[in-house]
Amino acid sequence: MTNTLPLLFLLTTLLSPKASALYADEAGLTDFLLRTSGHGHIGVRYGSPLPWRGSQRNPPEVVWITSESGLPGAIGDGSQSGSVPVRDCFVAARNVTDGTVIWRANACSGRGAASGRNDRHVTLAAGGMVHTLDDVGIMRGWNLESGLIWDVDVIAQLNGLFIDSKTDAGGKQSSNDTNYVLRAPRLLSADAHESFIQTVIGSVVARDNKEYLVMHHSATGEIIQSSGGAAAAALPARKMLNEAKVKPLKYARIIGLVSDRDRMGVITGHSSESEITISSMAYTEIRLSSSDNDKVVYETIHTVPLKVFGEVSNTPLVLSSLQLFTHKQKFYVMGFQQYYSKLVVANFDINTGKGNGKLISMGSLHPELLWFTSITVDDFTDSGAIVRIAGMDGKLPNAYRMDHLVIVGEDNDGGVSFDKVSTKEEGEEGLQHEALAYCPTMSVALAAASVEGGTTVVSSYETSLDLRTWSLSPMEGEKVLVPPSRGGMTGGIVEYAHLVECQSNFMTAVFTARGGLTIALRVERNGSSLALKQLWSTEEALGSISSALFLDETHAITISDGSVNADDEEEKALQNLQFSNRMQSQLSSLKNFFVHGGILSSVASVALMSEEKKTERDYAFGFAKISVLLSESMHRIIALDTAKKGKVIWAMNLSPDAERHKIVHGGQFVSLNDPHGYGGVHDHEMLVLSYVPSKSSIEWKCFDGMTGRIFSQDAVTSSSKVAQIVPLRSSVHYPSHESIFCRQVALIVHENNTVSVVPDNARSYSIVDEALSAPGRNGLFVHTVDKQTGEFRAMRVSKRLKSSLALGSKAFKLVTVGTALFDPSQEKILNVAYPQRGEVIQSPSTVLGDDALLLKYLNPHLVVVVTEATKSFLTEISPVSEESNEIKNSFYKSLSTSDGGSSSGQKRKPLGASKPGEAPPAAASTVTPSLFVTLLDSVSGQILHRVSHSHATESDLTEGSPTKVPVIISENWVVYTFFNQRTRRTDIGVLTLHEGMIDKNGLTAFNGPEQELVFSSLESPKPIVLSKTYGIAKAITAIGVTITKAGITSKQFLFATGNDQVISVDRRLMDPRRPNGELKPSEKMEGLIRYAPLLPIIPLRTPSHVYQVSNVQSISSTAANVESQSLMLAYGGPDVFFSRLAPSKGFDLLPDDFNRGLLTVVVLGMSVLLVAIQRMNEKKTVSTAWL
Repeated sequence: MTNTLPLLFLLTTLLSPKASALYADEAGLTDFLLRTSGHGHIGVRYGSPLPWRGSQRNPPEVVWITSESGLPGAIGDGSQSGSVPVRDCFVAARNVTDGTVIWRANACSGRGAASGRNDRHVTLAAGGMVHTLDDVGIMRGWNLESGLIWDVDVIAQLNGLFIDSKTDAGGKQSSNDTNYVLRAPRLLSADAHESFIQTVIGSVVARDNKEYLVMHHSATGEIIQSSGGAAAAALPARKMLNEAKVKPLKYARIIGLVSDRDRMGVITGHSSESEITISSMAYTEIRLSSSDNDKVVYETIHTVPLKVFGEVSNTPLVLSSLQLFTHKQKFYVMGFQQYYSKLVVANFDINTGKGNGKLISMGSLHPELLWFTSITVDDFTDSGAIVRIAGMDGKLPNAYRMDHLVIVGEDNDGGVSFDKVSTKEEGEEGLQHEALAYCPTMSVALAAASVEGGTTVVSSYETSLDLRTWSLSPMEGEKVLVPPSRGGMTGGIVEYAHLVECQSNFMTAVFTARGGLTIALRVERNGSSLALKQLWSTEEALGSISSALFLDETHAITISDGSVNADDEEEKALQNLQFSNRMQSQLSSLKNFFVHGGILSSVASVALMSEEKKTERDYAFGFAKISVLLSESMHRIIALDTAKKGKVIWAMNLSPDAERHKIVHGGQFVSLNDPHGYGGVHDHEMLVLSYVPSKSSIEWKCFDGMTGRIFSQDAVTSSSKVAQIVPLRSSVHYPSHESIFCRQVALIVHENNTVSVVPDNARSYSIVDEALSAPGRNGLFVHTVDKQTGEFRAMRVSKRLKSSLALGSKAFKLVTVGTALFDPSQEKILNVAYPQRGEVIQSPSTVLGDDALLLKYLNPHLVVVVTEATKSFLTEISPVSEESNEIKNSFYKSLSTSDGGSSSGQKRKPLGASKPGEAPPAAASTVTPSLFVTLLDSVSGQILHRVSHSHATESDLTEGSPTKVPVIISENWVVYTFFNQRTRRTDIGVLTLHEGMIDKNGLTAFNGPEQELVFSSLESPKPIVLSKTYGIAKAITAIGVTITKAGITSKQFLFATGNDQVISVDRRLMDPRRPNGELKPSEKMEGLIRYAPLLPIIPLRTPSHVYQVSNVQSISSTAANVESQSLMLAYGGPDVFFSRLAPSKGFDLLPDDFNRGLLTVVVLGMSVLLVAIQRMNEKKTVSTAWL
């Protein structure tokens, strides 16, 4: 037996997991930043190539400028332009070759988001620069290398010119002068005059309904004035139409610009709210020249009305569909008839304004075309302009938008020629796909189309000499554009195609699919063949993530045989835990160790930590997580692998008609770290709900969070809007899936106080019934928060008397337990926060310096509601200047100095208004509380505590512009932050909740305090609240907290700052028990720090370090298998950032200078020494026996 001990020791050393070592100097190596272009709300709507003029070492020849603004010169209905309202106005430039975001900027002034509305902006890439115009009239010029070059307030500058020109000799201005205002942003540019940019503005008088054209220098933004003086700096549309003697209508509009060589013209027209006719249009030619002082000025040459014969002349055209271009001394007007049923094409002589027109029906393009959607001019040839006409086509399943390629030009008689581009394979139906990108230099078109099964593929077509016939050309390379794993099976339809590069031997096109998937393809010509390759792909939906969930990748099950249903990974996992299967796994590992070279790799890994072993270690330590992200604005779910630097594993599209989406995972009574997988991070089955108001239904999908595979999906009828979603999970294992079954269940509470269960089947009802009658619980409680009425209602779900589960959702009813009311005329709800799911609490008490115990108030039903006083209420209760009004002033003082509670004499006082923190013994403050933080119990509906802050006066508040107050609940801590208008800084409020305190002698082996062993929301006393307010030097946009496996590690609060950083602050620095005076010995022993009003920002505690993470809205955390490590994800803005943190340093990690090689030598040396000593002992024993 003794002979085998050394061998067993050596085998144990070699067979032990070599991946279980984590170096402390690897901090930051697993971090990653996914930088998007910021178009995560509606996707890329404007794309234009721009030559790169930077000074990089290997600069790209062309970059792709993108934004969400749509066409810069498009006209919308009424006074609105074609620009699309979005929350953020990001404009970005991507490297065409690898997709890297080279440059990104916010093009809006931010006033829209501050006032609770979305901003509008337009983007135009011209003259080697990027120009933007927002809806408050700020025009900016950007250079990709230097950033912002100039910005001009167009309205202020124009009004200044107007006022100066209208001021008389005495310095007085006429009372009937009219200033200018920007109704909606529009930017125009003439192809032959890219050095000049035009803006369209309107009159400040709403009933005037006039538009003006203003020209700017592209390089400086300076307004170009008329040769007649400053008074004519803005060219009025009505003046041009009057000169052309066009019959006036309600609106005088600037339609667009046309240019041919050195000539530039303006198309104007009289229109109604949304329609216009060609007979109501006019053409005005403009000439640019130099004045006496070498400044560029403009002058109008002539104005002519547009005349065309036939029904085309008076056919109403949709304003937003108009498209203008010039070809061979003629300019063309294209537009859709009302209801988008017909297409009008007309050409006109530049000198006379006379022309010809043609009316095109939908059936001439495709017999199943439903309606037209857009017109895009791609390029020009001798035959005419190559135009893409998009329409809605029901020919193919799952295909809606179809591109049709046509050539528009002039026929032999001077009329309009309109020819479809047809293929030999498709005959008269023409070249039609979901999206087309055409390169005239290469004579190749890339077309994307859906095929059977939902996958989107691309095809290439080559042109004939007359450009009228195309043939399908064979192409090497992967042709799948949107695979099933990226949403191809869930409506991943390609919506737009953008031509970025076009050369004689290659072309580059970017396709954008539904859900924000963007793919760049390059086609290269090698002799007579074409080769296709994908350059890059990105998910724009990552720029608008609304929620995130983590799944543990360590427990992913790979099913390789057919012994178990492939849908059931849980059943496979249970079988793997059987004794026979575990023995087979051990024998297989032993065989691999001796036979297949495992022993050599084990010995090598002892001396060197390879990348493969690091990957194994990441899985063993729980660093490998799958982050399932939801983008509600883009109706898409994306799964990222954190162990692979954020690689997209799968993506899924949701209903684009839905108003709201929600991912449901886990159960109300299930810990996220549940080792059995019943709803925790190890359970991969998830449920997503989509509320579709147009159908009065809730669509749901049950899917695998690891692979994106959909197990089942269906829809249930919704009686009203969703008020709350309660996740439920069965404690019983079901071995297989059914067609409409999901192990994850959701109980939905509607606004009309009814409930429904998803999925809608008997098994789901039994899970709800199990939650109602679970032993040790008092039932299932829910609540609703109505921000409009300010009502918080707590309810209990009960089963109707003598009802059967066969009745479905009607078997359950809601019984009101309690309510709390926040009067909407006095205060409005800003935010509602709940405790962290899956947070492990290491101890229910805090040990003080004198060995006493401070008991934590741990209420899983705690809800924090943040409200802000209304402007009208603050104005009503503010003090008056007249000292005689003693009644109102006394009411003001009582409100501002109250310690909380309600007073019968103050009927309009918000309940519980009080100053937080330890108020010094000084005179009472006379400022009015304006921000309120209320703690409620969601089971009983009672208010547990309420604090107030005086963060603003009535002049600081704006209707529709609420204060942003991020809130987080961790254990018994409540942390919130807000910007204080009075002190002009960001304040952080901290509340800690406690049940009481036990003296150091109050808990011994012989005596103990009387305590309730069971917590009750209805009977337990309210908490004792300690509060403190701190200041911080940066604006805060989001709050998070670190979470670890056992809750032993010190916690850190994570803050996303306004300067695009994520910082961490030790919880001890935010303790409300920090004393104001000198520390006592017991306080020093406890580790308390003397109070300081400002929290320090320590660079070494900045998880984002060198990264800039823009506009973070949420921070989520999860635990690793190593106690010292916590994983965090910051999202919500245009960037997604992941990091691994060690709040208490690496107390369970190897040191930085740990020498694995030396350890190997020592272990082998000890083994050899042990064998030698054993042999010496054996020889000595034998020698002694022979004596």
